[in-house]
Amino acid sequence: MSDEGVKPFDPDDPDAGTHLDTKVSKIGGSGYDDLEAIPPTPGFKRFYGEERSLGYFSLEENTVPGKIRRACIKIVESPWFENLILAAILINTIILCTMEPLKMEGRGCEEGGYQGSPGNNKAIEDSEAFFTTLFTLEAVTKIIAMGFILDRTSYLKDGWNVMDFAVVVISIISAMPGMGEGVSSLRVIRVLRPLRAMSILPGMRVLIGTMIGAIPMIANVMLFCVFFFTVFGILGMNLYMGVLRNRCFTVVTESSCADHADHESNAFCREIIPNFGEDLNVTAAVLLTDDEEQTCTNTSMSWPGYLCPEGMMCLKAFNPNRGITHFDNIAHSWLTIFQCITLEGWTPLMYHAMDAVTGWSVIYFVLLVFTGGFFLL
Repeated sequence: MSDEGVKPFDPDDPDAGTHLDTKVSKIGGSGYDDLEAIPPTPGFKRFYGEERSLGYFSLEENTVPGKIRRACIKIVESPWFENLILAAILINTIILCTMEPLKMEGRGCEEGGYQGSPGNNKAIEDSEAFFTTLFTLEAVTKIIAMGFILDRTSYLKDGWNVMDFAVVVISIISAMPGMGEGVSSLRVIRVLRPLRAMSILPGMRVLIGTMIGAIPMIANVMLFCVFFFTVFGILGMNLYMGVLRNRCFTVVTESSCADHADHESNAFCREIIPNFGEDLNVTAAVLLTDDEEQTCTNTSMSWPGYLCPEGMMCLKAFNPNRGITHFDNIAHSWLTIFQCITLEGWTPLMYHAMDAVTGWSVIYFVLLVFTGGFFLL
């Protein structure tokens, strides 16, 4: 499109609207992309910037589609429109927070004889039609004002609008009668409605966009995390594989584990041969509940670990924290390292390692926590 004969747009020019209407009437709703010579429509700055598009409806005031779209644009650009939608989202969020899952149908509570009232769930279901209708009208108004998908400034070209549109469509489908329980379960999508507040608040959009834009830049940090976990994981396996299962067992002569099976104070039992003399008698070694948190060692070195007292033997039982915390394989080593660098219960684990191997184990855990907890995270 040639720029010759096109008067520059001046918002203070009283005839600016006349010039604009003439230009718009020449293009109508043809949807041409070459609109650089045409100034933005006064008051329609949001959808008519450098990448504006006339969409599917003409902006001519004398046509019904043009009047409808102009009205929708004015509604969408009104600050009262956003405030109304934001208020509706907040009210809907408060109502959803009052949900009582145990009183919902299909949760099996009625099979156990529960005959209670539906509680706040009835208020949620009664308000669902209102909020679905309101958010549907919002989506339709924005689609008419911005176009649906084909133009560069269309409704679905914004990722936030895609989420809004998906929630609206699923809400409509789940509200249809006779769709069955499978489709009705889609109502869980309505919990995403509070997230729509982020699409309305400009500051939240900028913050989320900045966080998403920073994801590629943390690739080096993730690579260092892999290197850090691998090095400390392999080192931990070489130092502590299997030793965190060491416990001090009480040796009970002339008995077997079957004799101690019903004792509440027994946490674990092993059958052993304490003396390799002429008589190879099998004897029960019992781990008492009072000793199940105390690790031990069978080796003596500089700054040795905990040595079992007389009448007890250091044998294998189970790992701490219900068998989760240990260095017996690389996967659990990484999990244990993650627990340590988050500073969650790392000191008891360090004491377990010091008692099971040597007191010098403190060096490993101090380096792990200092490097991972204070620098990596």
